[in-house]
Amino acid sequence: MKPNTPLPRPPRLPTQLAPLGGVSLDDDPSLSDTLLTGDFSGQVAEDLTLERSRIATAQFIGATLKRLRLTDAIVENADLSGADLDGSALTRVEFRDCRMSAAVLTRCSFRDVLITGCRLNDANFRMSETKAVVFDGVDLRASDFYGAKLDGTRFFDCNLTGAQFSQASTPGVRFHGSTLLDVKGGQYLAGAVIDSTQVLPVALGVLAALSIEVDDAREPPVLGTPLIDDGRDGPRRPSFE
Repeated sequence: MKPNTPLPRPPRLPTQLAPLGGVSLDDDPSLSDTLLTGDFSGQVAEDLTLERSRIATAQFIGATLKRLRLTDAIVENADLSGADLDGSALTRVEFRDCRMSAAVLTRCSFRDVLITGCRLNDANFRMSETKAVVFDGVDLRASDFYGAKLDGTRFFDCNLTGAQFSQASTPGVRFHGSTLLDVKGGQYLAGAVIDSTQVLPVALGVLAALSIEVDDAREPPVLGTPLIDDGRDGPRRPSFE
């Protein structure tokens, strides 16, 4: 890890939030100091700004929220499965126990973000950038971090089976307690830190990426070097001493 890699700073929320639910998100391009609840599945609200707010038990399944600006927010027990947040900026945000399977998080900026107890399997983080970000106990199976800049990110106790890291930047990334089976692009995990139980799965991923085959079976003897059998120890090569 890079020296003094920071932990996420928590969101800054006011003590009183105004409840807001059952609205169309494109009615107001800027929301703040709100408690957002309800079903927003399938809605289109691009360039939305949401600040100093809590999103609780809300549904955004398949919603289009491109270029969302989410600052000082807590998102808990929400469902963003299949939501498209391409090009969004998330700053001082916590996601708690959310379902975000197959969410599109490409080209996003994550700053001071904590994601804990969430489902992000098949999520797409391609070309995103992170700073002071922690994934804690997150299902990230088959997630895609192609070309992402993940410097200093922590993946603690996550399931990263089949995750893609090709062309990613990973100096200081820590994977302690996480499952790294069948990780793709293992040769791009330069500068990352793993624990001793992760050496074999990471090594196998690197070997596969480099097309190095592990095979204990030898090829047949080289032609022109016949084996001899003198009846003592079975067939052997002739001695040239």
